[in-house]
Amino acid sequence: MPLTPTGFGPSRSRRRGRGRRGLLAAGLVLVLVAVGGGLTYWLKERSDARAADRAVVSVAASYLEAWQALTIAPSAAEESDTAAGGTGAAASGTGATGTAAAGTGAAAAGTGGGDAAAGQARARAGAAVSAVSVDGDVPVATLVGLMSDVHDRLSVTRAEFVAGKAERSGASATVPYTATLTLAGFTEPLTYSGSLGLTRAGGDAWKVRAAPSSVHPELKPGLRLDRTDSTGRRGALLDVNGRPMDTNPELAGNLIGRIDPASGLQRVYDSRLRPQGGSVVVRTDGNETVKTLKAYPSSDGEAIRTTINLDVQRAAEAALGTAAQPNGALVAIDTRTGGVLAVANRPTNGYGRAVRGSYPPGSTFKIVTATAALMNGRTADTPLDCTEKVSIGGREFQNAEAEQFGMIPFRTAFAKSCNTAFIRLEQSLPDGALEQAAKLYGFDGVEPLPIASVGGSFPTPRDDVEAAAASIGQGRVAASPLQMASVAAAVASGTWHQPFVVGESPRSNALPAQALGPLRDFMRAVVTEGTAAGVPMPGEVGGKTGTAEYGNGNPPPTHGWFVGYRGDIAVATVIEDGGFGAESAAPVVSRFFTALDGGQVSAPPAAG
Repeated sequence: MPLTPTGFGPSRSRRRGRGRRGLLAAGLVLVLVAVGGGLTYWLKERSDARAADRAVVSVAASYLEAWQALTIAPSAAEESDTAAGGTGAAASGTGATGTAAAGTGAAAAGTGGGDAAAGQARARAGAAVSAVSVDGDVPVATLVGLMSDVHDRLSVTRAEFVAGKAERSGASATVPYTATLTLAGFTEPLTYSGSLGLTRAGGDAWKVRAAPSSVHPELKPGLRLDRTDSTGRRGALLDVNGRPMDTNPELAGNLIGRIDPASGLQRVYDSRLRPQGGSVVVRTDGNETVKTLKAYPSSDGEAIRTTINLDVQRAAEAALGTAAQPNGALVAIDTRTGGVLAVANRPTNGYGRAVRGSYPPGSTFKIVTATAALMNGRTADTPLDCTEKVSIGGREFQNAEAEQFGMIPFRTAFAKSCNTAFIRLEQSLPDGALEQAAKLYGFDGVEPLPIASVGGSFPTPRDDVEAAAASIGQGRVAASPLQMASVAAAVASGTWHQPFVVGESPRSNALPAQALGPLRDFMRAVVTEGTAAGVPMPGEVGGKTGTAEYGNGNPPPTHGWFVGYRGDIAVATVIEDGGFGAESAAPVVSRFFTALDGGQVSAPPAAG
């Protein structure tokens, strides 16, 4: 080995230093790898924890949202607006003597539709709760039933649930919440705090454990929430003069309704009528109260004044009782406001034809057709051809009893109720003119009252034949006696008001000024020289007769109509299977006004 200048050989310590540095570097790499692996593991753990926290929050939010929907979902009893017995015979025809389409029963929103809607709403909300729940202290189905029970027993009208901060530990979690329930008849909401218990349900899924305590912290299996009654008295539904109406069987059955299960106006205004106050309690399945959660001071329910006038109601019932046919209805309306004064059905307290029946209005709809013509430049003197028959689109329409008057003024055609003249008149109008006029009178399918009720329907005619039928109140046009009374009231006052029984009319339409004078003259002419001239009417009555075909037959069977007004009272009467309105319905209206004047009306005709 060569020597260095100093005479020594090269140092071996430097080689050893380089080896130590290599070892240190390798160790550092190993440390960094270990730290990196730990950091990765820590980051993954943290990410998983955050994902679990988010899942817990999301499930809790879905659960509270579904619980809220279930807590306010109405019961079948709340949705149902039960109608008493019977079905009407509302059918549609194509012309005065044309072939009538098979009719349907008088339209009624009875118990079936309401029950189904309520059941569907609860089923959807219950399914949503079940989807994010798992059996716990009780089965999920029991939990869902308990939530519905809270709505029914406490009369919940509004519910709000606000989640707090979630706490999670391993495979379990808790989410606190604050509940605010608004209860009918109580001045303040019921507010309380509770907690949801969640558990990991496989994989990354979380679900709420079903437990009564999650509905209210005081609940456990075998306990339920309930309310005690107020010591106050239930408010009364009064007539326009402040007189109780519940003693009138007709009004009680078809308008006022029942308290339990609630129906009719008793249901609609239950929150105002029911006595206020009481308490929210915890009870056993044996109905033993174990704790009072909140007490509310008691007070009487509100007395609600309606538009019904018992004097007018009695006159309506007395007059309708003289009808020659067993089934019919009469509605009276205040022309100034649209407030319903009376609703009478025959048989008394039978099916509510007055507000739920749906019939072809027949020639009473000529009021609407006349309005359309007057809005489009026609006058009382416009000549119209009243032939015995007219053919439209291959369909033949005919006047009743083959009447024909030749060329006559518009006014006379209305008074004599000439079908062929009105069909020709409608065919001469611009497209959509009749539909526009129908909408002015509320023929748009809207339920007029807050209880199950029928207004007027005017489907857009699909061709000239349908338009011709519609012009004389046949085809697919349909209306209730309530609706046709509002039509007569509109002519009298100059404004169509949607009928109402409490408060004020929700909407109104002013009729064109150029139509009002002629329409009033036309309707007066019906009584003085037209189809109703043979029926003595007390006072200055304006009106319109109607004979409406329905069902099948040659000729088809017909309902009889009369709509009219005198002073501030408008009236509509339909007599099922009554034939000509001048013979069946107009005499009933005459007796109605006679009874209003304090006169006696003739007894019902003898059977047979």
